[in-house]
Amino acid sequence: MKKVLILLMAVCFFAVPLTVFAGDPVNVASKGFTEQVILGKIMVTLLKDRGIPVKDRTSLGGTKVNREALEQGQIDVYMEYTGTAWMTFFKKKETVRDPMGLFDKVKAIDAEKGLIWLDPAKFNNTYAIVMSAKKADEMGIKSLSDWAAWIKKNPGKMTVAVNTEFYSRADGFKGMMGYYGLEFGKDIPDADVKKMETPLCKKAVRDGQALCGMAFATDGEIKAYNQMVLEDDKSYFPIYNPAPVIRKAVLDQYPEIKFILGEIGASLDTATMTRLNYRVNVNGEKPDRVAKSWLQGVGLVIKKKK
Repeated sequence: MKKVLILLMAVCFFAVPLTVFAGDPVNVASKGFTEQVILGKIMVTLLKDRGIPVKDRTSLGGTKVNREALEQGQIDVYMEYTGTAWMTFFKKKETVRDPMGLFDKVKAIDAEKGLIWLDPAKFNNTYAIVMSAKKADEMGIKSLSDWAAWIKKNPGKMTVAVNTEFYSRADGFKGMMGYYGLEFGKDIPDADVKKMETPLCKKAVRDGQALCGMAFATDGEIKAYNQMVLEDDKSYFPIYNPAPVIRKAVLDQYPEIKFILGEIGASLDTATMTRLNYRVNVNGEKPDRVAKSWLQGVGLVIKKKK
């Protein structure tokens, strides 16, 4: 009888999924804006599909809230941008223009704090200058070098829409002008720089209130408004590649997460992320549905038959 009981216990043990014994669920968080919520939902969906217990903490708050929650162990993983870590968390002044070089630097610094950066995504959600695609074509402008050359030939005729932070930062609009050989306040008079909230900058370009405006490279509205991003051909803007940042203690408990989340980045280039943002911000789709359909589309999650 004793042997029968032992055999039954063994059978029961192997019949139960291993994740039941794995411990607490993984707290997956994100910042509150569209792109971050989509990235968070991608992680939630993929981890659940692979049998990892998950608690959805997406839309947790801003950068500071997520970072502090991660450091204090209140959340376990969220997507952060390399440029944000380098300049905001680590207060570095040097501009690192090599994407993997920057990734390796932030990864090494955070490793000492027990925070592990997993493989980054391809896309770079950095600052960008946008114009109407039609207008840019008419003016012969494709890059920021073209933009600067046009301004030199046509002083006082370029109007710009920017937010106040980008306007005032040394590494923002003023620095960009100097980097591309323009003199702030002269080649573009200050009166021609219109300051407004970030989402309004692209609308100002759409509505003809400004010839160009600031944006973020993966904004979904760029496509909706038939705008084009001017190529930063001299690599002025910082690099913002996102990557999952996870607590080492959690990775030790679930080492397979490194490989699971490592599958995300290879398929997420700038054009793809822009389309996903477009689906939410313009088409009105739900971030979790967009995340799941993308994962199914690239074969990371198999669509289950009903």
